[in-house]
Amino acid sequence: MSDTAVDGRTRRGATPQMRRTIAGACAGTIIEWFDYGSYAYVAGTIAVVFFAGGDPALAVIQSWGLFALSFLIRPLGGLFWGYVGDRIGRARTLSITIIGTGLTTTVIGLLPVYSVVGFWAPILLLVTRLCQGFCASGEYAGAAVLVGEHAPPGRRARYVSFIAIGNSAGFMLASISVTVLQAVLDTAAMQSWGWRVPFLLSAPLTLVGWYIRRKIDETPAFVEVRNGAAQSAPPLLAGFSAHWKTFLRLLFVMGINAGAYYLVLAYMASYLQEEVQLSAFQSNLIVTIALLVYLPTLYFLARLSDRIGRKPVLIANTLLFLVFSFPSFLVLDHGGFAVALVVQILMTSMFAFSDSTFATFFVESFPVNVRFTGFASLFNFGVAIFAGTTPLLSSWLIGRTGVAASPAFIVMVLAAACLIALLLSPETAPGKKVR
Repeated sequence: MSDTAVDGRTRRGATPQMRRTIAGACAGTIIEWFDYGSYAYVAGTIAVVFFAGGDPALAVIQSWGLFALSFLIRPLGGLFWGYVGDRIGRARTLSITIIGTGLTTTVIGLLPVYSVVGFWAPILLLVTRLCQGFCASGEYAGAAVLVGEHAPPGRRARYVSFIAIGNSAGFMLASISVTVLQAVLDTAAMQSWGWRVPFLLSAPLTLVGWYIRRKIDETPAFVEVRNGAAQSAPPLLAGFSAHWKTFLRLLFVMGINAGAYYLVLAYMASYLQEEVQLSAFQSNLIVTIALLVYLPTLYFLARLSDRIGRKPVLIANTLLFLVFSFPSFLVLDHGGFAVALVVQILMTSMFAFSDSTFATFFVESFPVNVRFTGFASLFNFGVAIFAGTTPLLSSWLIGRTGVAASPAFIVMVLAAACLIALLLSPETAPGKKVR
């Protein structure tokens, strides 16, 4: 079935239904990434309160290690929610995932710490984060598919970009929350109860998001497929048997997106504290300011993608990271707050080329009947492989080599692999190339 046949009905500005769809889709991604951002920005405190005392550097690595382990459940969750979303619909599935994501995030803020329950503290944290990861693994893909199938083809990227804006807004809210807490609380208070506040804030956010999502209509594309002829195979089998080459190529595209996302937006706050010797408040303030620049940049680059195609924008992202990653980290070694702020804005702006467009590229790469399954499994396999491991590998490389710029090499390798995959992939933007 052609997307244009279904989505071409509206080519002008966003309708009230389109605005409701975007708001509801973004609600869950904000909560999901608010949690991941909160964990990233209080990773140093979590290292102290959830792990045994001793070597502080080891505790930080353990904290990021647990962060990485929590991603291992996401491929399973992506397969599950993708199957559900291709069977019962995008809107109904997202009404379920937002409750699970918000509930498990809230539970993290209620967990006992090491001084109370000993070695059970990190175990309970890991189990809770695994549950959270399972529930959240349908969020981003489902939200992008929902918006993409409602959007007119000529405006699809700019509308889908609001999903990326939503998850980055979640990161920004987490950064603001933690920055404010660090500004008004001393270290003892942060370790005693302050670290819990961001996780507990997800409870009211979840209720609001769930209320908005209840008012979203199912996508016309899914309704047409559901009312048509019966599928010859379940979405999971059909998706992988017919589109395994697409899946493999896009996995490398996902590599730079997931790896750079968690390096640039999550790990950098910890990096600026450990390697540049900035305070926790200064580091989180830098990330927050950079995010304020990043959010509108996403939208304008998505508009560019609607104009010139998906591949040129995504290829520009890989070239920028190949050229500027290493110099950026080298400069950080020789500057203070102002230099770190400029570098962080530069790196987030480079990453915006990917984050503005990759979700639309993925939505358009799969047919409707396997779209949720293809996107969700691909996205979560990529996140499991590249996202959680990038901060961990960065910390390990710095400790092993003594070279503070080591994380740049990780990004450059991912960018090179992504560039090759993109050159082998067809353009998907409507009107740029008919597939």
